[in-house]
Amino acid sequence: MTLKIIAVGKLQKMYHEIQKEFEKRMQRYAKLHIIEVNDEQAPERLTDAQKKAVQFAEWKKIEKKLYTDDFVIALDSTGKHISSQALALNIEAWQENKNIVFILGGSLGFHEDALKRADYILSLSDMTFTHSMARVILLEQ
Repeated sequence: MTLKIIAVGKLQKMYHEIQKEFEKRMQRYAKLHIIEVNDEQAPERLTDAQKKAVQFAEWKKIEKKLYTDDFVIALDSTGKHISSQALALNIEAWQENKNIVFILGGSLGFHEDALKRADYILSLSDMTFTHSMARVILLEQ
C-alpha cells in the first residue's frame, strides 16, 4: 500500500524526529510519501476575498500533486470524527483500487474546491492543533 501526505507549509523543526520515527514504524505496512508545498504569504488582517485567494493558491499547489484516481482525504474541522479502528478499516477498503492521499491545508484552511475534490473529509478532533501537530497525529494513526 502507498500512502501520501500533501501538506501546506513546512514541518516545525521540533517535530522532525517524531515524523522520522513514525515513518520508520510505518515502513512495515505501507510506502509513505510526504510532500510539502509552500504556504502563501498573507497579511495579518485579511478580507474574505484575500482569504479565499490565499486558500485557492494553496489548493492549486496541492492539486498539482494529485492524480485523478487518487482517493483524497482532507483533514478539516468540518470532517467526520471516527475512531482509530474505523480509520484503519476505511484505509484498508479505500486502498483496494486507489492511492490514498491525505491533504492538510494551510493556516487559513481549505478553499471550497479542495473540499469538493476530497473523497472523504476527516476531522482529527474538535480541538485545534498546529499543522505540524496535526501531521504527526495523523502519522501516529
